[in-house]
Amino acid sequence: MTLYTIMPYEDIFPGEGNIQQIPQIAEVTINGILMEVELLSEHQARIHRLLTCNLEDYLNPAYMPGSLVSFVPVILQN
Repeated sequence: MTLYTIMPYEDIFPGEGNIQQIPQIAEVTINGILMEVELLSEHQARIHRLLTCNLEDYLNPAYMPGSLVSFVPVILQN
């Protein structure tokens, strides 16, 4: 359905105008495993997917997508 109107989106669809914050995605290495995570706080993240790891790591429930991991950020200087 196409709506051609000058009315704001919030007036047409009340309650749906709340735009959620886009999650911050980062690549981190934890225990030698490169993974894509969603940053939840400064020291905690939720795993989205494993990028580089051993095959056995896919069977480890600690690295299952959706699992929470804790880490200490390290800033590399060149």
